[in-house]
Amino acid sequence: MPFRHLLPRLSRMSAAAVMAVAPLAAPAAPADTPATPVVRIATNIERTYFPPAEALLRKAYATLGLQVEFVAWPLARAQVELRAGNVDAVAMRTEVFFEQMPNVRRVEVPMLTLSVYGYSRPPCPAALTPDDLAKARVSFQRGMVAAELMVPERARLPANTPSDAFLNVSTGAADYALVLTTPWLVEMPVDTRQGTLCRVTTPLSHSRLFHGVHESRAAWVAPLEQALRALRDRGEMQQAWSDYERELMLPNHRMQAHPGRSLVLTPGPAASRPKR
Repeated sequence: MPFRHLLPRLSRMSAAAVMAVAPLAAPAAPADTPATPVVRIATNIERTYFPPAEALLRKAYATLGLQVEFVAWPLARAQVELRAGNVDAVAMRTEVFFEQMPNVRRVEVPMLTLSVYGYSRPPCPAALTPDDLAKARVSFQRGMVAAELMVPERARLPANTPSDAFLNVSTGAADYALVLTTPWLVEMPVDTRQGTLCRVTTPLSHSRLFHGVHESRAAWVAPLEQALRALRDRGEMQQAWSDYERELMLPNHRMQAHPGRSLVLTPGPAASRPKR
């Protein structure tokens, strides 16, 4: 923190010296240094692609002299807290989210582009049509606006996490799971206790993700746009995602679905290959 360097370094003085000076010094008013404001940002309980975004946002907020605290919640809980003004911002959400949440201001620098893919028990079709989704039982993370646009309410089986959506498919409670994912994560097989799920080859849609701040913090929007644009123009944003991708894409890694948790990346056997 920049303010730490301005604090008196009393630790360099001996206790005796302090006691000797104290009687001679005039009484001073309390010099309480105000704490640096902490921004509370709602992030996703699903951790697979959020760490680079959080690191970039820390840098952006630092240019405003602000610290950041990330709160990992299910999407629906984050929306409730945003409406109530209990958090200052949301880490990343799709364009459609901001259309439905007018009290959240979008920072107009896209941080990531994701695709919506479908998963099922093998064998997987090459593609899914709107009619396919309307006739099926479709599970997805509750609050995933991109999926809500595609799936009629009668066909929805909301879940707290993407892992739970995958598990709904593996147990037969749902026919398909829809998830937002990255080009690199989509190549990893998804394992459950009931077996490995397959991926529908053709993505259903693509969505850009943006940072958003509560309307009560609208004054932050312009400087945050400037900070994030600078990170992008210097190549730091792209580098953060590239480094993260390289870290994740170790040979034969797989994703495991566990109830109520983020997907877990684990090494797989040497002969493993993603199923399609």
